[in-house]
Amino acid sequence: MSEDHPSNRILAALSGDGQVPWSEHLQWVNLPAGHEVHAPGTATAHVYFPTTALVALMQPMPGGGDVSVALVGNDGMLGLAAFMGDFFESGRAVVLHPGAAWTLPVSALTAHGPDSVRVTQAVLGYLQALTDQMSQTALCQRTHSVEQRLCRWLLMAFNRLPDDALAIDLSDLTAQLDAPLDALAGAAEQLVRLGALACEPGRLRLLDRAVLQAQACDCHALSQSKRGM
Repeated sequence: MSEDHPSNRILAALSGDGQVPWSEHLQWVNLPAGHEVHAPGTATAHVYFPTTALVALMQPMPGGGDVSVALVGNDGMLGLAAFMGDFFESGRAVVLHPGAAWTLPVSALTAHGPDSVRVTQAVLGYLQALTDQMSQTALCQRTHSVEQRLCRWLLMAFNRLPDDALAIDLSDLTAQLDAPLDALAGAAEQLVRLGALACEPGRLRLLDRAVLQAQACDCHALSQSKRGM
């Protein structure tokens, strides 16, 4: 594992002695936009630790389609169920912003790596953070405006990426925010006028984080106070 590559916070937390966990088993992979990392009911063959990729966790709805419940970037991992002894996924993980990740075969989890206490602490800590994110997202979707939800989503995304650019179109966010494109376009135009965001073909760029934070709902500040993100 090269130190020149961007890091993943879970792997960093497990590297307490300076040694990268499972280094002999980790592989560097590129994840293209739209790639399905895992699907409902499929066996988990690999755990992924994103570094520059951003992945949406989606849950199927009874009437068909999916609803977005969380974002995973360099803050976390995919295939969390494998650490809990459950090797089948209940939801879908789809790459939104293309980038890289470290991948680890599930079979290597019991191989030489960090001690079990550090693994347990890191995994349970991330599980709590992910649960908090899902709960806050559900509350935000029900109580706040499209403008506030867009600001919160963008801040969440940029917090999980090493750069201030998202390779994504506004139309890709309709499913993420459960909002019509015209409403999202209006909200984005307001952010452009305020100097917080630049909307380019196939890309959204963060220009002023403070302005974006001022326009977001209280959900973002609450999540920051809980997790320090």
